[in-house]
Amino acid sequence: MASTARCLVAGLAVTLTLITTGQALAAEDGQVRIVIHVDNYARIRGADLWPAETEVTQIYKAAGVRIVWATRDDHADAPGLHVRVQLLSRDMAMHMIEALRVADKVAGHAAHDAGRAYIFPHRIVDMALRHSDDFTRILGRVMAHEVGHLVLPVYSHSDRGIMRANIDVRSKSFHDFTTEQGIAIRKMILGGSRPHAGQIPAAGRQD
Repeated sequence: MASTARCLVAGLAVTLTLITTGQALAAEDGQVRIVIHVDNYARIRGADLWPAETEVTQIYKAAGVRIVWATRDDHADAPGLHVRVQLLSRDMAMHMIEALRVADKVAGHAAHDAGRAYIFPHRIVDMALRHSDDFTRILGRVMAHEVGHLVLPVYSHSDRGIMRANIDVRSKSFHDFTTEQGIAIRKMILGGSRPHAGQIPAAGRQD
């Protein structure tokens, strides 16, 4: 089991997932963009995924950042900063949780250097049931939080807003980035300061 988990994590982390091509174009037209490529291994249905993506879009819009969603690498050449979000199946998530010793109640993991955000939907389902809350809203907030780790410095938790270490699922508000975080995100995207760049490889995906 441990060997399988190590192989999975190594395989996920080996590929570079950020592309800075087109950032200059994004700056020229006044748009600060993050292009999010989604691998839906958890087979979350569109009726649940779309509202979650809308939640992410609104959170980043408030920070002055436009989100472009790409589910089939159909926006590979779009200007902006490209990141990949993987919605893991239960088995995939359990392997990663065991390998990385992810704490209980943590619903995602961001590999900052690799530019990947891994989401554990089965844990989000448990959170939604436990708090009688909306699965799609929690999913969106977790996605926004983990992508935030990719576009902010390492150890970027804050005492308020979407980057709190523990997302308050009961609160219906106060889930935006702070003003300082918004400035830092826009500066990083327009400056192309991430250490890695390169074409995002096609990844196996579930529709």
